[in-house]
Amino acid sequence: MNGECDTMVEPVEHPRRRLIYAIEGSRPTVDDQVIFALTQLRPLMDDVIVIAPRSVEAVDRARLRDVSDAVFAPVASAFRASDYGVALSAREAVVGGADEVILSGDSWFGPVNDFRPVLERMADSSWDAWQLVENSHRHQPESFPGEGFPAIEAPWVWTVLRDGALRSGALATFWETLDGDDVDAEHRLLPSLAESGLSTTYAFHAAEFRTGDPLVFGAVALMHAGCPVVARSQFRLFPPLLDQHAVVGRETVAAMAKLGYSSDLVWQSLARTVPPKALNVNAGLFNVIPDRPRPGTDDATSLRLLVILHVSDGAGLDVVFRAMENLPAGYDLLVTAPDGMTAATIQRRFEEREDLAFGSLEVRVVPPGPGRDMSDFFVGCRDVLLSGDHDIVVKLHHRPAPRKTLNLNRYSRRYQLENLLNSPGYVRNVLQMFAREPGLGLVFPPMVHIGFGTMGRAWAGLESAAARLRDTLGIRVPVDAVSPLAPYGGMWIGRPQALRIMTEHRWRHADYRRGKRERELAHVQERTVVSAAAEAGFHSRTILTSEHASISHTALQFKTDQVSMSVRGYPVDQIRFLHLAGATGFGGPVALMRMYLRLNHFGLARRLLPLYYFARRGHRVVGALRQLRPGRSPRRKESA
Repeated sequence: MNGECDTMVEPVEHPRRRLIYAIEGSRPTVDDQVIFALTQLRPLMDDVIVIAPRSVEAVDRARLRDVSDAVFAPVASAFRASDYGVALSAREAVVGGADEVILSGDSWFGPVNDFRPVLERMADSSWDAWQLVENSHRHQPESFPGEGFPAIEAPWVWTVLRDGALRSGALATFWETLDGDDVDAEHRLLPSLAESGLSTTYAFHAAEFRTGDPLVFGAVALMHAGCPVVARSQFRLFPPLLDQHAVVGRETVAAMAKLGYSSDLVWQSLARTVPPKALNVNAGLFNVIPDRPRPGTDDATSLRLLVILHVSDGAGLDVVFRAMENLPAGYDLLVTAPDGMTAATIQRRFEEREDLAFGSLEVRVVPPGPGRDMSDFFVGCRDVLLSGDHDIVVKLHHRPAPRKTLNLNRYSRRYQLENLLNSPGYVRNVLQMFAREPGLGLVFPPMVHIGFGTMGRAWAGLESAAARLRDTLGIRVPVDAVSPLAPYGGMWIGRPQALRIMTEHRWRHADYRRGKRERELAHVQERTVVSAAAEAGFHSRTILTSEHASISHTALQFKTDQVSMSVRGYPVDQIRFLHLAGATGFGGPVALMRMYLRLNHFGLARRLLPLYYFARRGHRVVGALRQLRPGRSPRRKESA
């Protein structure tokens, strides 16, 4: 394996401490947390080498040179543990050896505590090699590749090799045994060196924290004990696994903030590398917003606010007016309408309202089409969104919903508008979140589940269309496998900068008429807007009023309790079992037989799959014929 170093420095006199810091993926951008970590570590090191993929853009490569002595480009596009051995040999050939070599990378956040006390404590010992935190399991936590959470070969946390280990044949043999993805290489290194007679230890032993993997399952206790790093892996694991072990990422980030570490560094990095819905759960990015203004909400009044409202017709606008009364005075209002007559009616109605405190009003006529509010937003209002004249945009719409029952239409309208604009104090608190968090891109209510069957199938068969859109826009953020984190219903509050990847693309109204399904692009954009913001480094939060939180939580808890009653174990066990069994369809002997075969005879189940599809189609045909028998009326849904 060959590599290149694009900068070199003159050798420094011994004693020397050399840091080899690896960057994980093939993304063209470097997270700010990497620059911060290297800036803090450089005064403690005599030589700093960064392993960065060739895909890193020139601007970010220059940032890395500013905080290091050499930038090494490995052959592979993503990190491999063998890169450490190659970079170590290449550096020694140019500037000579070091007394102590540290193998680390961007798999941790920090320093959250001062590194110097730990380094000084360990410097007094004569160990040949040591690691920062012990993993007594010698492997990563359980992976869930079928659910979209495979084990990842990530850069090491902190492994220190001294002269005895560096010159040993055991280390050379270890590098030679690495083959392809070796997700547990760091955990195997010290036991391997110990077996050859070298002395090894850990700065923080697992037994002190009552867990075999303190970096994942004891992060807060580690910080209190003086550990200077927090592992990123805690936030990247399958959420039900963390739930089983009562790992609450929100507590971890709060503890980091108390120690002075910026949460913005955490959110920027995780937004780009964790599926959005998993991050929303693992990091606790859900907030119940009070109606009473919190201290400091006056900072939100300086934000330049734009409200974009799509109106299909003027009937029933009063509910939108009541919500907009809660907006702070002075915002710019841009309304889109499908024709000139509707636009004139809307203009007159808004101008008659003295209780709406908008500073300016513009009504635009946008051609009607299947894109509705989404095409109006990304096509009809593109110039305003890209102008840079506003800090925050509030996207609202008012459109008829003839397919919904009266009750469902009322509740869904309440759910959207109240959870965005419930009261003046509520709105100020939401805007204060943007003032407090520069990296906050979007806020919106969580997926609605009362009256809707979206849970478990919120992609709605649009996975392929969404993949094409991500390729078009260059979005590399990992995808939520079951249901995406998205503003279902098409209303949100966000930063125009967070929407820039989506708005810079020149969409046309004709784009919304293409595709195999009605309004396909509009629905895909709705499910992709969070990932587009994350690609730019912006995280998203979900919000509810206290009333809607109580309604939602009790209903969701009861439904989960009922679904769980037939499957034993923790939720993580139940989920794995059900995913392995496959979809139940509408039940019946064919579906049950297929599930049995998937669980007990998977190979046979795969071979019989064509027969299952044939049987399912036959069942549908028979069912349709039964509905057409004389004297039998088809089922009717409740209507408004």
